[in-house]
Amino acid sequence: MSLTLPISFVTQTQQALPHELSNDLLASLHENANVSIRINRAKGVLPADFRTDVLKQGIPHCEDGFLLGSRPLFTADPAFHAGAYYVQEANSMVVGELVKRLLVNFEPGAIVLDLCASPGGKSTHVAAHLRPGDLLVANEVISGRTGTLIENLCKWGQGNHVVTSADAKLLGEIKGLFHVVIADMPCSGEGMFRKTPEAVEEWSVENVSLCASRQQRIAHDIWPSLAEGGVMIYSTCTYNRQENEDNVNHIVEELGAEIMEFDFPENLGIVELEPGKYRMLPNKTLGEGFFFAILRKTSTEKLRLPKTAKMKSAKGLPPFLNNEFMGYELQDGLMVVRSGIWHDYYPNLPALLPGVKQTGVNAGQSNKNQWKVHPEYDLLTQKNTHYQEVKIDIHQSLDYYKRAFLPVIVDSKGVVGLRWNGLSLGTANAVNNGLNNLWPMHWRIIQTQMQAVSLLTNKSQPG
Repeated sequence: MSLTLPISFVTQTQQALPHELSNDLLASLHENANVSIRINRAKGVLPADFRTDVLKQGIPHCEDGFLLGSRPLFTADPAFHAGAYYVQEANSMVVGELVKRLLVNFEPGAIVLDLCASPGGKSTHVAAHLRPGDLLVANEVISGRTGTLIENLCKWGQGNHVVTSADAKLLGEIKGLFHVVIADMPCSGEGMFRKTPEAVEEWSVENVSLCASRQQRIAHDIWPSLAEGGVMIYSTCTYNRQENEDNVNHIVEELGAEIMEFDFPENLGIVELEPGKYRMLPNKTLGEGFFFAILRKTSTEKLRLPKTAKMKSAKGLPPFLNNEFMGYELQDGLMVVRSGIWHDYYPNLPALLPGVKQTGVNAGQSNKNQWKVHPEYDLLTQKNTHYQEVKIDIHQSLDYYKRAFLPVIVDSKGVVGLRWNGLSLGTANAVNNGLNNLWPMHWRIIQTQMQAVSLLTNKSQPG
């Protein structure tokens, strides 16, 4: 691959990095980007379950992350739609691992905010690392992008999240609420040049300055929402100092933040030009350009929650939900979020958050005295399955995700959970001549002629 890099970008990079490091970096930008996935062990998926030709090598900083030998057609794989793995840039996986490491500093019941969450790579990773009792608030300021975020979180299957769409300033008005804030800032995207070459054409020195100013504003707006002792993970996918080290120094000086320093093993290839400010470069790591710093809040911030109407809590939850979930009634069903210690502190939290798009997952609704289970519930990693489970083959599985009628006859009528290769796929409604599809219409595969092929080996035969 060959990129024509702007002269100003080359000059800026040479000024930001030591000579040898900048030369190696600029040379690496003409190489092809790697393709990587993160597997979902909570769904019983292990590296050994993948075909021998699929996983090229592990990602050193993420136990669940792997490079692929090539880029397959993920849409053709039922395992992808069932949340068995997530396609994520390798270096961005460091954020989920940082959250896992930071959570030990807080009592159970911690609330984590992913400020710029869509499409959901960092959010699904964090959701997997939350402890029982913790909660994720996944926020995406661009409302039109929250649908993808909701879909990916539901497929990942933890059910310990609330999705919101609000500006950082609105979230910052809930003072002292969050223990960890992930601020993966909108940036000039220099670290994505290999992955999205059109980003090169959009780059300019003026845009770098604009992004740096925007990042400062977002940091100022969200900082009040951090609890005392809470931490912000500030990150970008750029190489310049203005959006990285300089902005971290600004946050320290203007907001009184304390930079937290960590020791990273040498094999991770993480570069530390200044204490506590870390760079991941494509010539040193398996991923694209990424910068991060962990900033701790030392000032006292008294918790102040806004006054708002209470959400309508569901009464008389279906018995299969037990005490593992708390529910909220909606016109078209029942939303449930995994219960936790956070609820003891903030029982009305979903109503306090601005711009809530979805609380947890849709459990379904009552229909003629029977519970019609929603596919989002069936995708959960931990659930009480009180309904019949039906095994189907790989081709029927992909047809299900195309939202086709399945000519599969089962003994009893009503809602069934579909299963393939040990994975929960979603629900259908068994009728006399087959299975009516309940997969959400807006999640369906549009390319109906696509043939099924999976990265996973075939662990089970349909029964």
